[in-house]
Amino acid sequence: MEPPAQDGCESKVMDGRTMGMYYLSLAVTIVAIGLGILTGNAGDLVMTVPVAVALVYTMFIDRDLIHIPPALVLLMVCTSIVAMVVRVIEGGDVIEVAASVLTGINLELVGLIAVFILMGTSRDENPGLVMGMSMAVAIAVFATMTMVQFYVSKAWVGLAPMEADLFADDMLMVYIGAFITAILYRYDRKMGIFRMTLGSFLEGNSGKLGLEDRERRDILDTIAKGESENLEFKSTLRTNLQTGETDKRMEKAVLKTIVAFLNSDGGTLMVGVSDDGAVCGIDLYSFDNRDKLNLHFTNMISSAIGNEFLPYISFRLVDFEEGSVLRVDCGRCRKPVFLREGKGELFYVRSGPSSVELTGANMINYVGHRNQKKRKEFVKGFEE
Repeated sequence: MEPPAQDGCESKVMDGRTMGMYYLSLAVTIVAIGLGILTGNAGDLVMTVPVAVALVYTMFIDRDLIHIPPALVLLMVCTSIVAMVVRVIEGGDVIEVAASVLTGINLELVGLIAVFILMGTSRDENPGLVMGMSMAVAIAVFATMTMVQFYVSKAWVGLAPMEADLFADDMLMVYIGAFITAILYRYDRKMGIFRMTLGSFLEGNSGKLGLEDRERRDILDTIAKGESENLEFKSTLRTNLQTGETDKRMEKAVLKTIVAFLNSDGGTLMVGVSDDGAVCGIDLYSFDNRDKLNLHFTNMISSAIGNEFLPYISFRLVDFEEGSVLRVDCGRCRKPVFLREGKGELFYVRSGPSSVELTGANMINYVGHRNQKKRKEFVKGFEE
């Protein structure tokens, strides 16, 4: 009985520390607001007042409505602190640039969240499009904030009016911050900043925003198309359904399909769906919890395919009445991808609804045919 009690106590301590951190952040933000009023800077107020509102919302209202990830709130607080330091330190040009860049990072993360809400899904099928749309949202939000700042400075006696040249400089730095964040998202969206902000937001609010229902409908619509060159079903991840035991051959079948998609034109793998398209549910029962399954799947890819290919692969568990389906979306990789097996490496490509292994000259010729049409013609000729 003692371990559970200790765990519960530890959880309360962590909650207390988190709340204390929020109170401290709120105090710092209020100081920043006061400093903005004293120095007569409308820009500080436009930035810090929304942060204070977000903090109060997160601390007292958050759980009943939309969940704002703590990492996103703290990032906004850090931006406010940097902006406050700029007002205190004379000649802090570097710090001022840093504040504007941090603002761009914040707004790009908000832009990413907005785009995913508009898309109605937590998946990313076109990272380039998401990148462009989120940057457009970020710049539009900053332009709106600047407009508010301009009219506040005109209406509130004592606030310094906005200068046009400073607006241009700030806009450039914000754009740079948003662009850097968009590039990082495009090529490394599994890094912590996105996992703790964008990922946490989508996961925590998927039910409230209706993302789960939309994703379930999308999966069912995709399954209805049947297996093809870009779609394959697997009933299980690692459990042999005939013996009920863990079987490495099941894992290899999954990994083989992923490698084939990466070497071809990309595709989607549904684990937890039988060959006839019926949702049977992934073997989640063979893991302690969902997080352990996700971790195991990531480790499978890392050890058998390679960490460098993780940016081309995204996956998510989606719940149905019959069980959970692991949806794995794979992009096309221009670099040849191999499946490690023992001391050897295997090369697979897609041919219709199947994954076929290529060796020797056939593999070399295939890799040489980077054009999509020529690759398909080559595989077709290889089959014949």
